[in-house]
Amino acid sequence: MSINRRKFIEALTLAGITLPSIGLAEEKKELSDNEKFDFIVPAYLQNQINKSISIFSILSKPAFAWLEILDDNNQVIDKIYQSEDGMLEANTDLFKFTIQEAPRVFKYRIVAKEVLKFEAYKIVYGEEIKTNIFSTKLAEKDQDEIRCLIYNDVHEAKDTYKDLVPSHNIEAYDFSILNGDSFHYVTNQKDITEKLLQPFSFFETSRPFIMNRGNHETRGSFSRLFKKLFGYPENKFYQSFKLGPIYWILLDSGEDKPDTHEVYGGTVDYDNYRKEQAIWLEKVLQSKERKASQHTVVVSHIPIFHSDDWHGTLHNRSSFHPLFQKYKIDAMITGHTHKYGYYPPDKDHNYTIFIGGGPKVGERTIIDVNGDKKSLDIKMIKDNGDVLGHLKKA
Repeated sequence: MSINRRKFIEALTLAGITLPSIGLAEEKKELSDNEKFDFIVPAYLQNQINKSISIFSILSKPAFAWLEILDDNNQVIDKIYQSEDGMLEANTDLFKFTIQEAPRVFKYRIVAKEVLKFEAYKIVYGEEIKTNIFSTKLAEKDQDEIRCLIYNDVHEAKDTYKDLVPSHNIEAYDFSILNGDSFHYVTNQKDITEKLLQPFSFFETSRPFIMNRGNHETRGSFSRLFKKLFGYPENKFYQSFKLGPIYWILLDSGEDKPDTHEVYGGTVDYDNYRKEQAIWLEKVLQSKERKASQHTVVVSHIPIFHSDDWHGTLHNRSSFHPLFQKYKIDAMITGHTHKYGYYPPDKDHNYTIFIGGGPKVGERTIIDVNGDKKSLDIKMIKDNGDVLGHLKKA
């Protein structure tokens, strides 16, 4: 693009005027043509449900891709495609491969061919590329012990993901939960790949993680497309499941301001959304699977006590707290305030509340949840190694 054209576009942008989309499309195509065909995010594990697992992969250009399961000698023993309505997914940069009966331990890689032409009667492929070979170990649903690492409020401080792993040993954990506000806001797919998926690559290729939405993930022009990059069992941000002796409940606490606040421009309905979750929550708290679990842990971004008196805090409290009291959960793990806190049961709540810290060095925390059939052990650990709160429940 010429200097004059660039200056012209900048001047139009400052004036609030945009060029016809065809010009921008041509410019984007030119940039894409010059880009190397490669994996932007080779693989990340999502959506572990009973015996299944989903593995996502993101490429720099439209492709046709598949997942290969390998034996101990790195020989291919199975190929898995993303298939729907009789069509294998192709001519896209985002893939989601689901293994319905996944081994608990296996090796895998992703293979992709660039799509040069995708026409009605002619498909032309370019270069074929492969990821490195990855190994994963998945938790058994009914295993005797489970361990999870929970982050919150990273706010794009990318080094935090690796910095906060206790002893830098990811092998000790079965999965991880990102409990909201990994971002300031999301404006495009690149925000997610560069600010989360690439920095978290040391974990996500070998262990599943769950992206539990915070209020900042609801913000930005890409927020309504955010879900497509992650795995959710019922296509809902909120979910529950038994893994090990713990019954896990993940709630979507929504935004912190009233739905009528001017910044939302009349485009949100979080009050009704939280009411929807409350109806669901009472059902899962009474479920056979929950009753068969030794412990119950709730993970939600906005705290319902020891926080502020904003609408989000109060409406989350009125929606969910009576159910926590009635059905006696063990702990609620939150964030949002950027001020860590540990609150054992008191006159207001009969369960322990953890509030993780903020994104600045010296204020960052990680929450380590470990449960077996006899006890529940939850520690909140500061980035210098200090234990700030410890629930040990037999």
